[in-house]
Amino acid sequence: MPGKVVLCTGANQGLGFAVLQVAGLRHPTNTYILCSRDLDAGQQAVQKLKDLGVIAQIDLVKLDVTNDQHISAAVEHVTETYGKLDALINNAGIIRLPSNDDISAARAAYNELFNVNITSVALLTTAFTPLLYKSPNPKVINISSGLGSIQNAPTKKKVRVPSYSTSKTAVNGLTVHMQVAENDRVEGEAASSGEPRIRYYACAPGLLRAAFSGFWGNGRDPEEGAEVVVRLLADDTGEYEGGTYWEFVDDEMKVVPW
Repeated sequence: MPGKVVLCTGANQGLGFAVLQVAGLRHPTNTYILCSRDLDAGQQAVQKLKDLGVIAQIDLVKLDVTNDQHISAAVEHVTETYGKLDALINNAGIIRLPSNDDISAARAAYNELFNVNITSVALLTTAFTPLLYKSPNPKVINISSGLGSIQNAPTKKKVRVPSYSTSKTAVNGLTVHMQVAENDRVEGEAASSGEPRIRYYACAPGLLRAAFSGFWGNGRDPEEGAEVVVRLLADDTGEYEGGTYWEFVDDEMKVVPW
């Protein structure tokens, strides 16, 4: 039985790479589209996955999520090559610390942060939606953060990065609102169209020991952080309802409060 076609942005290193590693080893019949801004880095990542024992098909696509031409080209490639997309993993993200002294520099930092972390997630998801509708069980998995939880922020001691945390709160909001819009669509005009309902998820992989965190010594292994994504990816029975926010801790899936 043919596997799923799974596309992951920012997948040449860190969490994105770990997702393809864990999923590729566990579900080798899938095809994984590894997206990287740098093709050389992407090719090195593909080879590393093979060296780690991944036998699943890995397709490399050049994609800077802030580049509209790259997005259009990626959609065209997936359309012509596969004719569908079963899962979109919006993993690419950045962290920026806006200046406290230079308003213009701070504005530029916020604009860049939100362009990558939220605007590009919205645009990429919209661009791939027609291909997701070609899948019998489509999913969009948005990489958020525990820092994006408004409920936890006042009660749990965490790293305080307001700019980054707010961008992830926005990702959570986008996830919920895309889900309710999709639910309304299914209940409305699409009820007789036969198109499936896309499930949208936000997930918190935890602070990882990766380049993103400066390889922080107390961080989780990227493979451990990838587990929440891989479990959502593998759910074909509807165990995890769309429009929800998940983490994998203490060897189990847990809902994160919004």
